[in-house]
Amino acid sequence: MLDGLFVTPAVTAISDALGASTAGEIAVVGNAKLAAALGATRQVIPVGLSPRAAKKLRGAARELAELAPASLAAVVGVDLATAAAWQALIADWSRVIRDGGALVIVDRGHAFEASRRALCGGLTEIEQRRSGRSVITSGLVSHL
Repeated sequence: MLDGLFVTPAVTAISDALGASTAGEIAVVGNAKLAAALGATRQVIPVGLSPRAAKKLRGAARELAELAPASLAAVVGVDLATAAAWQALIADWSRVIRDGGALVIVDRGHAFEASRRALCGGLTEIEQRRSGRSVITSGLVSHL
């Protein structure tokens, strides 16, 4: 019950990071609660969820590899700052985002590392927001 209490401020910060300019479908990777909360106001594709978690959401959860390159307005990912294979992860997330689309990273703490990885991953116009213990790092994807 308390988990829902802590998701709402993060969803507000994520919505601010996405802004009104990211019209179209977005993918939420690995977090059913964020996918459900963002799905109330946006077209959300849940990605990388367990079958049990996917049952609670509209539509079936999919894998990122199933999505066409440059087909989404944005991707919301979780825990990039602590992932060991973060370069491959950010490249995989960026692959499905159209040019000028947003990549939003949600982490628990690790603000410095999240911004460093976003910058090294090729994101532009990087911004960070705090929401409780969560750090929301966002940037735009540019396919050169």
